[in-house]
Amino acid sequence: MNGSGPRAAPARGVRTVRARLTDPAVPVAALAVAAVAAVFHAPVLTWAITGGLAGYSLSGSV
Repeated sequence: MNGSGPRAAPARGVRTVRARLTDPAVPVAALAVAAVAAVFHAPVLTWAITGGLAGYSLSGSV
């Protein structure tokens, strides 16, 4: 008999919390802040990515 009846609607507080957790505004804001921070560290990030790709190719993983 488990799960055969109609389900009860979630409580209003649960819906509010779920809506805030799944709202895309927070991840978009975090990515925007990360993009702005990356602009100021572009030369370092460029060399880090280049070094990582070189190490990957030299290790025989390609």
